[in-house]
Amino acid sequence: MIDNTSSRIEQQQSALRREHRRRYAFQRMLEATDRVLWRLEEMNRDGVKTVPKRVRAELRSVIGTMPSQVREPLRDCGHVQDTLDSLFEVQERLFRWRYPDWEDWDPDGDEYEFVAS
Repeated sequence: MIDNTSSRIEQQQSALRREHRRRYAFQRMLEATDRVLWRLEEMNRDGVKTVPKRVRAELRSVIGTMPSQVREPLRDCGHVQDTLDSLFEVQERLFRWRYPDWEDWDPDGDEYEFVAS
């Protein structure tokens, strides 16, 4: 009886760990892309033109954990601006993957011109 109870507890704990990994996968991927975006933006601000090898390796590691349809737009060509732009596209796809009805909108776009009148 104790063996059976211990086994059931282990099964429940494993199921709970799987559920937490699944539930928080989006948050982990988003935070990882934010970290790399921050580094790339700083390099871009400082006038750095090429992505260092260690940052490219980190980027590949971060993107490698994502679903293929999310990571598809990544351009790992070594240029900071191209990599930065493509990582923004990856992040947008990440949002669409997690929230299928998510819409990106431009607050300066045409649809809001009439609101101020």
